[in-house]
Amino acid sequence: MATTRSSILVLVTICFLLAAPPAYSERRGFFRATMTRNEPAINLTRAAHKSRQRLSILAARLVDAAASGSGSAQTPLQMDSSGGAYDMTFSMGTPPQKLSALADTGSDLIWAKCGACKRCAPQGSPSYYPNKSSSFSKLPCSSGLCRTLESQSIATCSTGALCDYKYSYGLASDPHHYTQGYMASETFTLGGDAVRGIGFGCTTMSEGGYGSGSGLVGLGRGKLSLVRQLKVGAFSYCLTSDPSKSSPLLFGGAGALTGPGVQSTPLLKTSTYYTVNLTSISIGAATTPGTGRHGIIFDSGTTLTFLAEPAYTLAKVALLSQAANLTRVPGTDGYEVCFQTPGSGSGAVFPSMVLHFDGGDMALKTEDYFRAVEDSVSCWIVQSSPSHTSIVGNIMQMDYHIRYDLDKSTLSFQPANCETS
Repeated sequence: MATTRSSILVLVTICFLLAAPPAYSERRGFFRATMTRNEPAINLTRAAHKSRQRLSILAARLVDAAASGSGSAQTPLQMDSSGGAYDMTFSMGTPPQKLSALADTGSDLIWAKCGACKRCAPQGSPSYYPNKSSSFSKLPCSSGLCRTLESQSIATCSTGALCDYKYSYGLASDPHHYTQGYMASETFTLGGDAVRGIGFGCTTMSEGGYGSGSGLVGLGRGKLSLVRQLKVGAFSYCLTSDPSKSSPLLFGGAGALTGPGVQSTPLLKTSTYYTVNLTSISIGAATTPGTGRHGIIFDSGTTLTFLAEPAYTLAKVALLSQAANLTRVPGTDGYEVCFQTPGSGSGAVFPSMVLHFDGGDMALKTEDYFRAVEDSVSCWIVQSSPSHTSIVGNIMQMDYHIRYDLDKSTLSFQPANCETS
């Protein structure tokens, strides 16, 4: 009789486990998602325009931060959304509603279009519907995330009221790039893991270019970012060299770098962005100076790479002096070093390029810094920055596993086949 009861108990337990929804994760320490480039083929003409626009905004924010004495730029950047940025796939709510949104290392707020959102950009992409979720709740003004927004003059509150916000992207001269709504809390599903209590902006009005997704996921260093809210301390991604294929986005221990080739460099504490010290650059047999005390920013939302002066000109001169065997042709759209190349440029041999950081050297593949911009013309996809701001763009990061460790304040990288990571 006891054996029969035990068998029934086991059977009931198995049936319960099979019928139960996925278990909630209580910040278990690692999560996996995917990123997809929102344009499967890179248009380098458009990328040049959008990347320069993002660079100018980033530089202006850093200048404003220095002038205010805060040492950090809190206002987010306008996205390179017309093909240069990456969308992250995830779900919100109970039951889960599948969405995609721009993944941005240059900002913190997570937001999604809520409801019909007839005055939201972009139109045509899925919205998140709070009334279809049993786990949705609105955040009061007393919440920590709302107070963070208030401290940045982004949220407006009265005692006991909802936390209303207006989060502007870009410069004051461009008032038509923002998201507006109220702060809320929801269950997010990343891969197969559901995480309760993620604060986000429930957007009811927005203008600007956010690609084809439903919002934006901030991956910056601030309290509002998904990284901070997951309490994992670090995240990483590995951008595939084929932009039509998805790239892994890993949070916490799942993104730890191990094995040969792992190198690390400290994040500069004086910057809100993921800025490191570029000490020097090797172009073929020549070594030229880096970007000095201003460092260089690793940014997921900028396509091209930019070097401040004199680092750019010195590297360009070193490159040209070692490419005498190639036929130089005029460049356009800010590409100053261009050569006539057979076909797609695969037959040309360009000088090597290595970025030297404090504690690590990033040896680049040729396609990470030379690309065909038109038939039989390949250009150096590094451009001159008109300010002190330098950026390692996402093309240059391809086929490297890049890990941002907020707890240890380090950036690590390792060559990888990102399609199999």
